[in-house]
Amino acid sequence: MQAAVRLQKQYILDCQLPSGTFLLGPDRKQVNPYFTNLALIPLIRLGECKNVQSHADWYLRNRNEHGYVNDFLVRGERLEDTGTADSEDSYHATWFSLVAELMRYEGDREWLRDREQECLELLEGIARLQQKDGLTWAKSSYRVKYLMDNCEVAKGLEDAAFLFSLLENHAACREAKLRAEACRQGILRMYSPLRKSFAVFNRSFPNWRKWYPDATSQAFPIMYGIAPPEIAHSLYQRITSSFPQFERFQTDDPYPWMAMGVCALRMGDYARVTRMLDTAQALYIEGPRRPYWLIHEAGRFMELALETGDVRF
Repeated sequence: MQAAVRLQKQYILDCQLPSGTFLLGPDRKQVNPYFTNLALIPLIRLGECKNVQSHADWYLRNRNEHGYVNDFLVRGERLEDTGTADSEDSYHATWFSLVAELMRYEGDREWLRDREQECLELLEGIARLQQKDGLTWAKSSYRVKYLMDNCEVAKGLEDAAFLFSLLENHAACREAKLRAEACRQGILRMYSPLRKSFAVFNRSFPNWRKWYPDATSQAFPIMYGIAPPEIAHSLYQRITSSFPQFERFQTDDPYPWMAMGVCALRMGDYARVTRMLDTAQALYIEGPRRPYWLIHEAGRFMELALETGDVRF
C-alpha cells in the first residue's frame, strides 16, 4: 500500500500548474478549486506543504468581483475563468479546512498572518450565504441548501475559528464558532425521525435506490461527525443495505466516490475500507475506469490508506 500511496501522491503533483493550482487530472483541462482543496489535504501529511501553499495563494488571487472563486479551463498557455462554479459555500469552506490542516502540520503562522485579511473576506463570503436557520445557500444565485455542502461548511467554519485563534483575532474566532454551531444545528433540523434520513436539500428526502446525490448525501453527517451515534448507525445500515457492494463500486455512478470509504472508516468498517482500496487499484488506478479517477479521489485514497494501513513516510 505504501507504493500505491506514493503513486497517488505523484499523480496529484503531476497535475500542478505553474500558477500554483492543480488540474482535475493529468489529461484534463479543468481546474475545480473545490476538488483541489479536498485533494491536497493528505499531501500535507506527506510533507508537500509548499505545493499546498501555492494552491491556497492561487485561490485567494483568483476570487471574482463577488469574492468567490470559479472553475477554470486551460486555454493554450493560460487559465481562463469559466465564470461559474458548482457552489460558493463549499469552495470557501474547504479552503479553510485545507489551510487549517496546513497549520496543524507545519504551523507557519507568519504565512497565515500575511493572509489574515483574505481569511476575513472568505469568512464574510460564507456569512453572506448563511441564512437565519444556520444553513448556507449553495450560491447567492442558486438558493438551495444542500446537506453535503452544509456539512462541509460546518467543518470549514470550525477550521476558520481555529485559524483565527492562531491569529489571536478573537472577534473573528467567536463569529466563526457561532456560525459553525448555527450550521450544525441547522443540519440536525434537516433530519426527519419519520423518514429516518436527512433531507438531501431543503425538504427533499432521499430515494434510497439512487446513489448520487441521495444515498451519498446521507454519509456526510457521518463523515463530519454531525449525526448523533444512533442516527449515524441507522443511516450507515441503510446505506449498506441499499448499496451492499458500494466498496466494489457497484452503484449507478461511474465515479468511485472514495469519500464513502471515509464514511465506512468513521463507522469502524475497516474490512469494507480495505476492499474499497483494493478494488480502486484494480478498477480505477490500473483498470478500465481510469478516466473517472480524478485528484480528489486520489486524495481520499491516500487519506484512507494512511489511516488504515501500515504506510509510513
